[in-house]
Amino acid sequence: MKKTIPSVIIMLTLISAVFISVYPEVATAQADTEKIAFIRNGDIWIMNTDGSNQTPLVGGIQNAKGKISWEPGNERLAFSRAGMLTLKYPDGGGGSHAVYDLFHAFLDSTNNFWMGFTETLGAQSPEYSADGSMVVFSYDLQANTANAMWPDYRIGFYDTKTRVVSDLRLPRGADDVLFGSAPTLSPDKSKIAFNLSKFDSRQVKPVGIVITSSAEITESAEDLLTRAKELSNSSSPSWSPDGKWIAYISTDMSNQAVLVVRPDLSEKKVIWKATGGLTLHGSPPSWSPDSKKLAFSTSNGAIYTVNLDGTDAKMISGPGSDTNPAWSR
Repeated sequence: MKKTIPSVIIMLTLISAVFISVYPEVATAQADTEKIAFIRNGDIWIMNTDGSNQTPLVGGIQNAKGKISWEPGNERLAFSRAGMLTLKYPDGGGGSHAVYDLFHAFLDSTNNFWMGFTETLGAQSPEYSADGSMVVFSYDLQANTANAMWPDYRIGFYDTKTRVVSDLRLPRGADDVLFGSAPTLSPDKSKIAFNLSKFDSRQVKPVGIVITSSAEITESAEDLLTRAKELSNSSSPSWSPDGKWIAYISTDMSNQAVLVVRPDLSEKKVIWKATGGLTLHGSPPSWSPDSKKLAFSTSNGAIYTVNLDGTDAKMISGPGSDTNPAWSR
């Protein structure tokens, strides 16, 4: 007797149910193909988005620091490693400052393999563009100068095809030297958001977050400072994959929170607010690929996820030493 289409569907459903009951791990793996990378004790780890299956990816280096970014396709991820440049003068004086460069960790590696791709000594906080054509990063042009008196933070770009490094120059005001750090690109690469700071009395003082053109900054220093004050007490921006929001954290210690804002600043809302003495780690929040969730880390070494509407906030890792979560694309 010939089977009808509905009966075939019922049979396939039953077979699927039996398969899942016998091999539940296969169903779980299929349901959770997304991953979150993070830093633990200076090494790179990855886990499922519910915090399960925590596995070291790059172990034993103990100097990974700052933002992590997945390359589109999720075959590798970019991260920075920290070092120290120390100078001792012949007369006994001297000093030291931190240096950084960017590295790739490979997801298909079976032997803990990683590889550097910048040699500037001043590159950190990498983020891949949505099309994978470039990596934007924080760039200290003075990092490779042994006797540098102060840093020169700009926005750096690494072209993944030509491997050329360039930078976005910030204007200088009559009384202010401006620095840019922790950049994030809009999905179409036309805009960029970053932390704006000014150099004052030999100190780098944060002002706020600036959103501007990624090709060339045409605003004056005064204009940038004015715009940054619209998002003062804010840092660590992160552009959503759908381009509709920029997530960031409040640096006001009395009002620590994860927030999102429209790129035109027309709407702003609190997603998660720290309570009970808990504070946020300084790393940028990381978006899920569908722009519906955020991952962030707290100062007690824990990682949380939360829905864009502020619901279902839950700790998926820690407390301990876990920081800088990065959701796969």
